[in-house]
Amino acid sequence: MKYIILALSFCLIDSVLAQANENQTTEAKVTVLSTNLSDGNTIGEWGFSAFVEASSHCVLFDTGRFPDTVIKNAESLSVDLTCVTDIVISHNHFDHTSGLLPLIANLRARDPNAVHTVHVGRGIFAERRRKDSQEKVTRMIEIKQELEALNIEIVVHDKSAEIYPSIWVTGPITRKHPEMNYGRSFAVHLNNTWVNDNIPESQGLVIVTPEGPIVILGCGHSGVINMLEQVQDTIQDQSIHALMGGMHLFQASEETLDWTESKLRLIGLQNLMAGHCTGLEPLYRFRRNLATLSRENAVVGAVGSSFVYGTGIKAGRIAR
Repeated sequence: MKYIILALSFCLIDSVLAQANENQTTEAKVTVLSTNLSDGNTIGEWGFSAFVEASSHCVLFDTGRFPDTVIKNAESLSVDLTCVTDIVISHNHFDHTSGLLPLIANLRARDPNAVHTVHVGRGIFAERRRKDSQEKVTRMIEIKQELEALNIEIVVHDKSAEIYPSIWVTGPITRKHPEMNYGRSFAVHLNNTWVNDNIPESQGLVIVTPEGPIVILGCGHSGVINMLEQVQDTIQDQSIHALMGGMHLFQASEETLDWTESKLRLIGLQNLMAGHCTGLEPLYRFRRNLATLSRENAVVGAVGSSFVYGTGIKAGRIAR
């Protein structure tokens, strides 16, 4: 029986990879709407959000730290978000979720058909508490109740799933490598016990292209290498065409950066637009030491920066 289950598992993985290879797009654009660095008339903040246009669909990945940052930055950049039907949330932290409800209200006021679905990873609505005071943290549970009151469909993912042709959510990431890209201040209630909160719901968004996957991270609390290897194992087994978002390496040790760099070299990375919690030193280090990266295809992500399939990175003046 053990061998039969293993064989079925391999068949399932092969089936998913075949589906990903079948649904690819050559039309994809990702625009950063919230991150730490701002260039021009936009607002920078400790947060993240990206507007994804692919396969004739509009999806928003994360919603920024402050309630109106993404709304204001979209207006400044002349980005029309009323086409957004789905919002993907990477994890529960406030710098990725505070704009969620205000955004939905703003977009639906302009177009009643905007935003009907929110995608999250399993564990995001689990009960949490602070370790030092035992104070409960109920913000995501309250957000869930408000989403339900708005008749928003909440899809909780426990594995990778294609939400539109060529557009995937990774679902929670298996912690194959011991990447400790999270704090230790909170506990989460899972399987009837309190454990250290390693942000089990942490997920990314993937766009499947002929040149390989475009991968967007919120903070990469699962570990960027764990994320990328799982993408290659379950969605598209090619070198990473583009990596965007936060990698949570701003406080990483030299040993961690050396290890991450060596793994990125093996994985293969064609374009890098890292921002938010990545840190400046890790980005420049990877650009200097990885042969595939240069000043043209590896930059600090800034508000308004974008990656366009077939064209590459369009960065602001300060981002390069």
